[in-house]
Amino acid sequence: MKKNIFALAALLITVPASSRVLDGIVATVNGKAIFYSEFSERIKPFQAQVKGTAQSAEDTEKLEKRVKKEILDAMIEEKVLLIKAEQENMQITKSEVDQGIAEIRARFKTEKEYTEEINKQGLTDSKMRENIKNQLITIKLINKEVRSNIPEPNEKEMKKFYEGNEDKMIVGEQVRVKQIFFEFKDNAPKKELMVKAKSVLSEARNKPDTFSALAEKYSSVPENAGDTGYFGRGEKIPEFEKPCFKLNVGEISEIFETPLGYHIVKCIGKNAPDKKTYEEAKDYIKNYLYSAAMEEKYTAWVRDLRDQAAIKILDKKLFE
Repeated sequence: MKKNIFALAALLITVPASSRVLDGIVATVNGKAIFYSEFSERIKPFQAQVKGTAQSAEDTEKLEKRVKKEILDAMIEEKVLLIKAEQENMQITKSEVDQGIAEIRARFKTEKEYTEEINKQGLTDSKMRENIKNQLITIKLINKEVRSNIPEPNEKEMKKFYEGNEDKMIVGEQVRVKQIFFEFKDNAPKKELMVKAKSVLSEARNKPDTFSALAEKYSSVPENAGDTGYFGRGEKIPEFEKPCFKLNVGEISEIFETPLGYHIVKCIGKNAPDKKTYEEAKDYIKNYLYSAAMEEKYTAWVRDLRDQAAIKILDKKLFE
């Protein structure tokens, strides 16, 4: 399981101490428990994906075992990092947690949507605050122990990379669209959404110049009039990307469906494949080399922490 060492976005699910008295333990890290309740909550979002991906019962069993191992591995690593942060006396203020909560809330259009998502994850406000605090502590620890020790690539290193990786300097075909998005929601039947989408498409076709205004009025993601910016192949999910690349500039698509909802897009720009000059690629190269060094340093550092920790998996039958 690839880990996002910069954001650590996965929530560290917690349960009240009172409910843990009767809760079983999956593993311990330096004597600190990872409970079945935590483990079960983390697995839930992946179970449906496993069943939908597997081709047979045997495949399902193999995938489930792999997912369980990867999730437990991630939870052990999170626990190791939190223990190290505690040893280093890392502190997070109330205002920092407040800011973290505010940033997450800002991703939702309304307070109701935010609350519904939190409830869906089985989180209370206090649990959410604890999760954010743990994430911020971990990020602060990584910044101190790893990020601060990574020097920025120098000019010589960047030019050497540019000259030795010409294939990476070629930017493939790109497209830019504006979209009107009708999100699938439990309380909104798909038939009703399709009726609405057809009405909006008719209006967009009759008055193409009003597409931006229609996106701001009807889209579930109205920001920037639905403008996606330029993107290349492989950067979006295939169901969205394929119709976009078929359009000529100025064309409006039919209604198409992705796992997220119905979409209507208008192509507003296309770029042919092109090779970047060194100056154009410089920022990309700098970020690439820095990220690679960061990943290498982090992997070695966290491996050392794990080697020093007393890790016990108490229910090995879980993965048999």
